[in-house]
Amino acid sequence: MSQKVKVWDLAVRFFHWSQLLLIAGLWYTGEEGLTAQHQLLAYTLLALVIARIVWGFAGSDSAKFSRFAATPTAAIRYLRKPYAVTGHNPASFYMIILLITLILLQLLTGLATFDNSYMSDGPLVAWLPANWVELASDIHKININILLAAVAVHVVAALWHSFRVHNVLTVLFTGKDKTAQQAVKLRHSGWFFLLFVALLVLLYYWQGSKLMALL
Repeated sequence: MSQKVKVWDLAVRFFHWSQLLLIAGLWYTGEEGLTAQHQLLAYTLLALVIARIVWGFAGSDSAKFSRFAATPTAAIRYLRKPYAVTGHNPASFYMIILLITLILLQLLTGLATFDNSYMSDGPLVAWLPANWVELASDIHKININILLAAVAVHVVAALWHSFRVHNVLTVLFTGKDKTAQQAVKLRHSGWFFLLFVALLVLLYYWQGSKLMALL
């Protein structure tokens, strides 16, 4: 029986699953008009994404963007004939970059979004020209649908890959992979969580008290 090798640190696994929950929560609170909850979740997700980007340069080997960056040719070749990969596969690089880009666009436009309500104004609305605010509001409404579509594609692809090629979902829960050919150099995830909490405190200090008063 093959011995399982740890390939994912806690930071990457926490980011992956909590990001999914936060996006679901943001969609629900946005649809229900729960303004304060929506913005609090948005600041939490922003802190999480920034921490993950930093971890993508300074974290564990399997978390570094440079370790799983791939050319378009390599990604297409992989999609034609997928196989088990330790860590991210060549095609997932492009999906990860797409998702992070869409999430950041959604969060940044949310900071400048006006929604015909005093309580719904993003914190940058008062500082930006009206045409910028209108543009940000339009992008915010359109981009959420693009983001949800990308998430749906990602989920379907992950499920198919797990059942037909390599059980990546289980690996992302446990962090361990029996198909791994070699050990992965992992950094202590405490540094990731320290950065995440620091960013969260900073963002909540900036706007959190105002939002908490609305709950």
